[in-house]
Amino acid sequence: MFQNSNIIITGGAGGIGITLIKSLLENGAKLTAIDSSQKSLDKLNLIDRHNGSLHCIQSSLGSPLDCKKAISSLKKIHGLVHLAGIFVPDSMIENDAEDIFDPVINSNLRSAYNITIAALPKFEKPGPGRIVFVSSVAFRRGGPDHTAYSAAKGGIVGLARSLARRLSPDILVNCVAPGLIDTNMITKVIQKQGLDAILSQIPIGRIGQPEEVSSVIKFLLGPGSSYITGQTINIDGGMILS
Repeated sequence: MFQNSNIIITGGAGGIGITLIKSLLENGAKLTAIDSSQKSLDKLNLIDRHNGSLHCIQSSLGSPLDCKKAISSLKKIHGLVHLAGIFVPDSMIENDAEDIFDPVINSNLRSAYNITIAALPKFEKPGPGRIVFVSSVAFRRGGPDHTAYSAAKGGIVGLARSLARRLSPDILVNCVAPGLIDTNMITKVIQKQGLDAILSQIPIGRIGQPEEVSSVIKFLLGPGSSYITGQTINIDGGMILS
């Protein structure tokens, strides 16, 4: 399905990123995985040790120059998936704007804006290419302990909708909005709220799996999504209904 298609995945060494990378490699893609953790990238690189279809880059994507450098070796790309970001609680107290809000916005939203600018000249023509951003159920419901994060993920949706109108029909731009997915990110949430209390808010009655997010991202990258742009797909077990 993705034979020799070059796809960039930021936050590639995270729980969702790893499952997505495995699936795309199985379908013939050539991937550039970007992550801030070199240790995690070293483990990720073992997935494709012999095939050579996975290129790992350590970068925090902290500036436009960092984004440009991270993908400088690529000539043409088919897709961009932005999974990178941080999940940090805030208390709405003095200094939170500098200590939490700014880093959260920069890591989740500004990096998405900057990596998109760096990637746009590299999209193959004729298209359509694909961009997939990752929002969150926190955008839909509001995370009471994660105000900055909720704002950043709402901004991601606005970014996607604007770019969908700006870039169509050459590039299709969509979002996924995961709920509580079984990755390291939700460990502290479960500890604070309790698993039973969380499950009571999810009609399906369980935590989601990374594969259940990566499969939707894979769909949005592929030919089956050729008439979809500007959309945000909830992957939350029905959590926004409660």
